[in-house]
Amino acid sequence: MSSLTDFYFHPEVRRRIVEYCGGEGNNFSSFTAATLVGYGEEKHWVGKKDEEIGLTPQEGFEQILGNGWDIFRSSWDRMSSLGFLDVEYFNMDYPGEIYLNPYRTFSKLESLYKTILSVFYKFNIIPLVIMTGRGYHFSIRLPQNNKIHQKIEEIGNIPSSMKSKYLDLKNRGLYLSLKQGKAYDGIGRLMEYVAHLVIKKMRNRGIPVVCTDLAVGMNNSVREAISLDLSMYGDPLHFRHIRCPFSTYQKHKNKGFKIGELAAKKPVQIALPRTETVSMENLCQWKNDFRKASEYASKVETRIPDASRGCENLIRSYKRSQLYQFHKHFDSQEHDLPSDWEKTYDCFDFGKFPPCISHALSFPNDNLLKPTNIQTITRVLLKEKWHPKHIAGFIRSKYERNYDWGNMWVRNDANLRADFYVRLFAGLLSDGTDQEEDLNCISFQKKGFCWKKWCGHSLEHYKVN
Repeated sequence: MSSLTDFYFHPEVRRRIVEYCGGEGNNFSSFTAATLVGYGEEKHWVGKKDEEIGLTPQEGFEQILGNGWDIFRSSWDRMSSLGFLDVEYFNMDYPGEIYLNPYRTFSKLESLYKTILSVFYKFNIIPLVIMTGRGYHFSIRLPQNNKIHQKIEEIGNIPSSMKSKYLDLKNRGLYLSLKQGKAYDGIGRLMEYVAHLVIKKMRNRGIPVVCTDLAVGMNNSVREAISLDLSMYGDPLHFRHIRCPFSTYQKHKNKGFKIGELAAKKPVQIALPRTETVSMENLCQWKNDFRKASEYASKVETRIPDASRGCENLIRSYKRSQLYQFHKHFDSQEHDLPSDWEKTYDCFDFGKFPPCISHALSFPNDNLLKPTNIQTITRVLLKEKWHPKHIAGFIRSKYERNYDWGNMWVRNDANLRADFYVRLFAGLLSDGTDQEEDLNCISFQKKGFCWKKWCGHSLEHYKVN
């Protein structure tokens, strides 16, 4: 087996991809995944342009596999609401480390991998786990039209701007209900709660574990961490896709300018499911071997598991948590309306704050797209007694002003994005998951987020707890 297309022509490989997309056998017309996208070394993204949602299974499945592209399914499913927890290793000093030394790097993820499973197992949830090029995906499914799905919908809360976007899909002949949108947000909140439980268990156990690509300082002379990436829940449901098991993985092939030429020259990999009977060492070998991976495809299933019963336990625990109380507090207020911004958010004098704050607010593009800056602003304004929803409204006001955003906020949603990140970082503070150990000027210098050393300010002054 010598090529990507040869690999994809293997019947068991195709069957496993079809399963993950909610289909039966080798029949792409049975997919419950609403859309697909492809990613190739030469073609980049296919079906993921700003003005498009993705390719339908009928038009995309054979095209993507026939061209040997990485294949992704939509988070949007016609029959279920899906939950994903994306775990990725990152290294700010040696971005190509995981491609150059996969076994050594995945060994650093092993303790976290077991901890995440232990948290899910506590609630009787058994997710499907996929090893990717940079970490793991944990996937679950909640069928619509049952009582557990209704409870998930009740947890969720979507801004009015997203309601209009979901309704606009219906006008274009694509049916995505508001109930699905609320369930998507509800599952996001549950995954946020899972992330809190995991971070607390992993505290002081070696490599730092952070939420959603937050920058870190030095740890044994290198800035490395593992990200529990929840960022998908900060974007509309119909624009997010996730890599399929037995998809090729060629993301690194055109990233030489970011990860280094040596890492970019490493062979194409394969995303593989991980079970309790298969070791991490074996998967690290098989994901670079088309023959071994295709043999493995005949021994596993990749249908996303129904986690309804377990999620009932998870919901019960979440509703007893401080995070749930914080989420209710967050939802209790609304942003100031754009018509009032000149009298409210625009009057805020951020020049009195440290340069790491004032610079990000003065030059929002692209500083307010970086989670580390949003976290810092959230911490500081909470200390100033702002309601977290108004912190989100302030950031939204920057997104919706003319800072050369192009059509970013047409495709995505400024209101949803601002709410998600502020809620995430304020929530980490609300129950002590974020202990603010890095909220000091030395840490920010090491992270690379200090704009003026010895500026006369002290970030420690802004600690909330």
